Amino acid sequence: MTRAHGWSRRAVVAAGLAVPATATAAGLGRAQAQERAGGGVRVDGDGTRARRGGAGERRRGLGRDDHGGADGLNNPHRGFRYEMSYNARDLTSPWPNEADHPADAARTLDLLRERYGPGAGVTQLYFYLYDYATTRIPDSALRNMQHIFDGLRTKGCTAVLRFAYDDGVRPARRYTVQDIQGHIRRLAPLVERNSDVVSVWQAGFLGAWGEWGPNHYDHQNYPEAVTAIMTALTEALPDGVETQMRYAELRRRVTANGPLEHIGFHNDYLTLGGGKWDYYVPGNPGWQDYLDVSATHVMDGEMPWDKGQSEDPYAWDEVIEPVACARRLHTLRWDTLSLVHNATVTIPAWKSGTLTERQVREAQLPVSDGYFRDRRGAAVTRSPFEYLRDHLGYRLEIQRVRHDRHPGARRRLRAEADVVNRGFSPPKHPRPVRLVLLDSAGRTVADADTGADWRTWQPSGGAETDEAGRPAPVATVGGTLQVPRGAHGRHRIGLALPDPRGGGTGSAVRCANADVGWVNGVNVLAEVTL
Repeated sequence: MTRAHGWSRRAVVAAGLAVPATATAAGLGRAQAQERAGGGVRVDGDGTRARRGGAGERRRGLGRDDHGGADGLNNPHRGFRYEMSYNARDLTSPWPNEADHPADAARTLDLLRERYGPGAGVTQLYFYLYDYATTRIPDSALRNMQHIFDGLRTKGCTAVLRFAYDDGVRPARRYTVQDIQGHIRRLAPLVERNSDVVSVWQAGFLGAWGEWGPNHYDHQNYPEAVTAIMTALTEALPDGVETQMRYAELRRRVTANGPLEHIGFHNDYLTLGGGKWDYYVPGNPGWQDYLDVSATHVMDGEMPWDKGQSEDPYAWDEVIEPVACARRLHTLRWDTLSLVHNATVTIPAWKSGTLTERQVREAQLPVSDGYFRDRRGAAVTRSPFEYLRDHLGYRLEIQRVRHDRHPGARRRLRAEADVVNRGFSPPKHPRPVRLVLLDSAGRTVADADTGADWRTWQPSGGAETDEAGRPAPVATVGGTLQVPRGAHGRHRIGLALPDPRGGGTGSAVRCANADVGWVNGVNVLAEVTL
């Protein structure tokens, strides 16, 4: 099975793309040069004639007073997340503060959105296997968990998935490595079947809450046990899905190279080094591991509960400074962050605070085009919460568009777009990048694979590294669309980034532009008349 970053272009294209023979790779290439020599004309995005080799029409980034600009883009596998926990036996929660969560993920998400605010398209999803720690997981428990996945799917939500035995409430169980391996094999078909709504399958299983802390046999301290568990887990991962471990020292105990290719990190105590359990700080022995791994592997995290939420001794009751937090998340290429943790201390402070473009630039953080401006170009402030919401993970902006005015005798349309990533992280889940031609009803009548791997679309240099201040590189994607005979009238050229597993427009990626239309999951680049 080909997984994660090993997905080939052929595998992505095979997930539902038709690739005309005229499609090009990372630009217009030889075909463009040949057709130019034959009299082809490149035009700006507004349809006017451009000088050969011109820059094309510039697109405008999404500002706060643009439609949808204040709410953020709910793109897949990135941004703030919620949290929900279920006992696999009966879909109750082991936690008193989740006693009002229904045994239905869709209804639980409604409750979470009411309680913590809308805008998160990801949730941490715990399944506690306490009742089956040393026995076979029954079919009834698998059906219960399928019911939860079904609810996520109806809401267009994906999961940071974790299975665990011990919840810190009931006495710890005495599971063995063999128990864990057997449960991974038992769960693998369930996760595979629902991989369209799984952002990452975390290592889990060991210790309280699956955080790989103390457990009866302390498996986490023995490299052979760690390697056996992580080998079983990575072999069970669906294509395009990765796993995560909590600390660099745990990942280093994996002695086989194969699993390491699929392991990112999750920091379950983000305090910028203020608490003794936050090891994700410069100077920590694992810091270089976090830097290296986060560049290509999925990263998740959460702040501690605050004292208004928990009486635990590790509760954190100080506001975590937002700009410093943004710098850390940008440096470590963060994808998702809990909206539920520290929800009565830090999150309200982030929502009520103000942030200016100057502050962001001085912190050497990404500044999205027009983000701190209104439509007239006047400066505006944003809240730190908005900034983090919009820049966690990837944030793609189309910069310029170039395309042919007419298809010509061969009925071909050439087009290309310059794209820049203003987020904290490169995209980390494989998906195709297509040029499409839409008719006036929004139906796709032609498409071409660009050959681009969007996971190479890097953000600006990490704010806490030697590359701070390095601008995000611009990626040019393009191809040639074969116009079908009989097509005439108004059509639109678009850039599509669909989910290779399906899911429709809700799981497609939308670019952060004010003047780029959104039609049936396609970013509209330009209009042409055939």
